[in-house]
Amino acid sequence: MGKYVIGIDAGTMGVRCVIFDLSGNEISSAYFETPTVYPKPGWVEQDANDIVDLAYKSVAKAIEKKNIDASEIASISFTNQRTSWVPIDKDGNFLYNMILWQDQRGAEIIPWAREQLAKHGMTELDLYKRCGHPLGSVQYGTSAFWFRLNEPALYEKTYKMISPQALLTKAFGADDWYDEEDDANWWLVTNGDTFEFDPELCNIFGMDIDKYPRNMKSGTPIGGVTEEVAKKTGLKVGTPIFVGSGDQQCGAAGVGNSGAAGLGSVCLGTAGLCIGYSSTPVRDANGKCHVLGHPAGGYTMEGHASAAASSFRWCRNAISQYEMVTEEVSGIDVYTIMSSIAGKAPLGAKGTIFLPWLAGAACPYYNDSARGAFVGMTLGTTKSELLRAAMEGICFEMRGMLEALNEAGFKDFDKLRITGGAARSDLWNQIQADIYGCSVETVKAPEATALGAAMIGAVGAGIFKDLREASEAMVSVKRTYDPIAKNVELYNEVYEVFKACYRGLAQEGFNQITDYQNKYC
Repeated sequence: MGKYVIGIDAGTMGVRCVIFDLSGNEISSAYFETPTVYPKPGWVEQDANDIVDLAYKSVAKAIEKKNIDASEIASISFTNQRTSWVPIDKDGNFLYNMILWQDQRGAEIIPWAREQLAKHGMTELDLYKRCGHPLGSVQYGTSAFWFRLNEPALYEKTYKMISPQALLTKAFGADDWYDEEDDANWWLVTNGDTFEFDPELCNIFGMDIDKYPRNMKSGTPIGGVTEEVAKKTGLKVGTPIFVGSGDQQCGAAGVGNSGAAGLGSVCLGTAGLCIGYSSTPVRDANGKCHVLGHPAGGYTMEGHASAAASSFRWCRNAISQYEMVTEEVSGIDVYTIMSSIAGKAPLGAKGTIFLPWLAGAACPYYNDSARGAFVGMTLGTTKSELLRAAMEGICFEMRGMLEALNEAGFKDFDKLRITGGAARSDLWNQIQADIYGCSVETVKAPEATALGAAMIGAVGAGIFKDLREASEAMVSVKRTYDPIAKNVELYNEVYEVFKACYRGLAQEGFNQITDYQNKYC
């Protein structure tokens, strides 16, 4: 049966291979950062060849570090940054850089997409009811529409439009370009319940249905490691490869959010997500929350933020250079230092409010013109208040998503499992419990997303009958943070201030700032 399972995570910032044992313990791992380019303001791209090469490199390094016996590896499965895609020709050549989910060119196409819907007697809400997604720049559907309209020659040459899932599984030995069906709805041209591509929606947006990928259920066996890949990675020839799932679904699975009653999950990583699970088809009557597949079967409903903890990384780069130098000298993690400084400020950061929309606002506002801001500063404001306000503002945004899930029919969660970089901070986890008003839990596996992918492979290999059984064996709670009543009361008040700051800037300020930036920046 084998002693180990591998999860390969092609994330936004880099590619990571993690080797787990069958109890969910991390045995070895390796990570390499993926170069990202920004050809124009708002454009975000990566070379798909880099992703493949770094995946090989990360596997080789992880095996070498702990001298893993490759014959003991039972399965390999993959997870990846979602709504990022690249066009390929019939020979598998990449025709363009990969367009990432953070890319904003899809925003240009939204007015056109609305016109197309109107011509066919449909509204955005009608589209949502069909495919489970609102129009937005984060969906790779809008960037694909942009590509067809702005790069017609390359679109004509395109054989398939694929995600990192398809390019990695093929690179390791799959017999075709397979994507996973859990994320099909991001294309905006699917049936949101069956994940099948919808000819009528393709026709509305002028898209060739044959150019979309071949989607498979998570856990489907699709081939084995080739001899060429074995030489590059140290893997054994024939090691079985299984279709994985998107990073957030894998992250949910990796913390046990695969149908357990009363359990939801929150990710504060490069993006921010609030995720609820449903065994039956779901829709948000307000059309705000995304509907996707879950590798356990069934569906996830998600609120999505485009920046989340990336906003705290911005704080590191913009106002914490001293702390970065301290990290180099002392070896203490810079975010640990920043969290310590933030902890010196009182709850509510003395009225300093951080709006975390450094990449536009997604759920529940869907305002691509929204921008980040500190509001409420005085001459007495210190770095402690700024850093704490940033932590709190990011959590206030997530609370808005949790409320959107409530409005969509999900009951209040009894507890939330937390993933992402923020989960490493005790202060931030307590802030989350107090702002959300419910217990939050962290898990022992530091890389829950890779663990979720590895669990999918373990189920595919027959080690476990399903993801719930895999969760019982491989997911362990590390610590629980319970909300403190007096903190909850104060944060309820600050949250109202946070929302008022958004409303005030949304009336005119955001639009005027965006117009200026588009004109001069």
